[in-house]
Amino acid sequence: MQDLPLVLSDETKLNEVDITKLFGIFKNDFIDNQAILQIGSVRYVITVKPNVVCNCPFSLDKKPERFWHIITKKEYNSHKRNNPCPEDREKNRAYCSSRAKRIHWIKQTLDNMRAEHIKYFFEDNGQPTHFIWDTKRFFIVLIKHLGTSQKLLVTAYPVHRNKYRDYQKRLHKYEKKR
Repeated sequence: MQDLPLVLSDETKLNEVDITKLFGIFKNDFIDNQAILQIGSVRYVITVKPNVVCNCPFSLDKKPERFWHIITKKEYNSHKRNNPCPEDREKNRAYCSSRAKRIHWIKQTLDNMRAEHIKYFFEDNGQPTHFIWDTKRFFIVLIKHLGTSQKLLVTAYPVHRNKYRDYQKRLHKYEKKR
């Protein structure tokens, strides 16, 4: 398991070299191979909806909308937005190198859910969501329900210190209910 974030050629903006590298990891982990969410004895296949695609600004190849979502974050400054997906909920996002350079941690986190430092909790506030939190690397993966047997990889991102206590409280609340 690689603990260090990836080294990118340019952390300030999207570029062809890094997109190729990042998409190669995403494709291997979620399109070419199955990703599994295992909760107890129940196994769920995780989908990234590979046929729901957006144009890539660097080539004619389209990339899945989930890929773009994972390497971007919500951006309130409209001048900084650069997500190539045209949908309303996606176009208000901007490239985030701290998310992008941890793309390889997503599958690692899912594959190592039994590790002591990986915590799991579930919330259903109208949208059932699984949280898989790597407390050692301050990293979280979010998975939402699509149906009974499939789950959608929603996003993953570093947990900054100002949010750490929030996730601790949510985890504790979940554990108290069980």
